[in-house]
Amino acid sequence: MEVKQLIKEIKENLENTANTKSIFGNVMKVDDLSIIPVGSIKMKGGGGGGIGTAGTLPDLKKDKSSDEEAATGKGGGLGMTVDITPVGYIKIKDGNAEYVEIVDKTKIILNAIKIFFVMAIFSGLKGLFKRKKK
Repeated sequence: MEVKQLIKEIKENLENTANTKSIFGNVMKVDDLSIIPVGSIKMKGGGGGGIGTAGTLPDLKKDKSSDEEAATGKGGGLGMTVDITPVGYIKIKDGNAEYVEIVDKTKIILNAIKIFFVMAIFSGLKGLFKRKKK
């Protein structure tokens, strides 16, 4: 299979599977209230390839474990990650739509702890430089 065809197939599969509906479900309806899930999808990918020989053909023929096919060289690789995160939902009631964001309290706490440690490090470094000047 050619690389272009492989990439095309991966793209088509992602379009069909990596969407809010397939990950979080259908629109939910109860009486006159509708809830539409909203998510963030991030995709990262990379690939590589190669072509060439692992030496000259006469050198490879001296090594009996090598054959002419090994001398042609080939290669390739492809990788991808998909990160899907719920970010909120749209609430529809009585003809009015409202977006409700999902607040990740753990993320907020972890960011606050990071900020505290950075401030403590800079404060400590500042104190070191003040002592050296005296």
